[in-house]
Amino acid sequence: MLRKKIIRWLTPAVCICILCTGQVRASSVQNQLSNTGDKINELENELNRADQNISAYQQEQKILENDISTGQAKISQLSDSLDQTLAAIKEKQTEIEQTGQELKQSEKECKLQYEQMKIRIRFMYENSLDSMLTQILESGSISEALQRAEYFQSVVSYDRKKLDEYKATTRKIAETKKQLVAEEESLLELEKEQSSQLEEIDSAVNELKNSLRKKLDQIQNSQSLRQKFAAELEQQKAYEARLERQKAEEDRKRQAEIAREKEELARQRAEEERRRQQEQQQQNRNSSTATDTSGTSNNTTSSNYAASAGDLELMSAIIFCEAGNQSYEGQLAVGSVIMNRVASSSFPNSISGVIYQSGQFSPVASGRFAQALATGAGRSCMSAAQEVLNGRRNVDCLYFCVNNGLIDGLIIGDHVFY
Repeated sequence: MLRKKIIRWLTPAVCICILCTGQVRASSVQNQLSNTGDKINELENELNRADQNISAYQQEQKILENDISTGQAKISQLSDSLDQTLAAIKEKQTEIEQTGQELKQSEKECKLQYEQMKIRIRFMYENSLDSMLTQILESGSISEALQRAEYFQSVVSYDRKKLDEYKATTRKIAETKKQLVAEEESLLELEKEQSSQLEEIDSAVNELKNSLRKKLDQIQNSQSLRQKFAAELEQQKAYEARLERQKAEEDRKRQAEIAREKEELARQRAEEERRRQQEQQQQNRNSSTATDTSGTSNNTTSSNYAASAGDLELMSAIIFCEAGNQSYEGQLAVGSVIMNRVASSSFPNSISGVIYQSGQFSPVASGRFAQALATGAGRSCMSAAQEVLNGRRNVDCLYFCVNNGLIDGLIIGDHVFY
């Protein structure tokens, strides 16, 4: 009897130890999954920040390139204007030089005319008016005398007229030269102003080019950093996939261990019951034996689960995280697994308990489940969640994972259910 009692108490203890050992392994893998999920979220955030920085830098690059293009256009226009100004200055200097030569020639002619006029006037005064009068009186006739008198008068008038003309021409040339010099000074001032503007714009364009080079360096650095984050993200996702496969394999083994231990426990209990019945029959040979038909039975839960107010949101969120990109049957299958666990004695007896059970669902650990609760699931996931809460089941499995060809089970879409 003592041995039977020991067996009766020891067998469940062994089952509990096996389950605890499996749970410890699952918890270890889940912790790794949780850490990996955190790294993936962090890397995705870094990628988003890098993309935002690259986009902002590229916008600034376009602005700088437009500013540089505008500045270069202004430089081109100012250079053309400056070339025109320099050409005008050169032309004006040529005109000034020519005018100067004309002025010198006019002054020379004026001086010469003045000297000739002085000679003639001196001649007239040296010969005296008497001589001039004698020449007039000695004329053969009055008309000749008048002609000689008019000649002397015309000579004097001509000299004065020519002198006045030379003086007027000289003044005009001098004024022209003065005007040309003033225009030259204006052109030189314009050249100075244009050269200053050209220098300022050229300096501004060089600064813009330096800023553009720095911006291109920032873009290149951000792109390199993004490539680094992307490579790390791919590595972490690959590592997460390996952990998922490892977790699925451990879940499968744990389920197999649970099934074997249940079978062993049922067999031992049946054997113990058979022996008990034999002993009872031996003790009561003279009386009819009442056989205790108490046997083992699986605890089953009605599919009519009394859902709480928040169960629909929890169910739709976990379906969205695990099968949001799968068919409707795949979404129902995920919901069915949740409800099968609720009905199983090996898992918590509530939807929240099953979803938040440590080491079971990676989206819960990574934070994606909380985000889905905050943003809401799609209409399809909500519909699938409502159906499974109303009692619909399309699989009788307790586990599922991404189908990698290593686990036998029911394949629906990208998942295998077992």
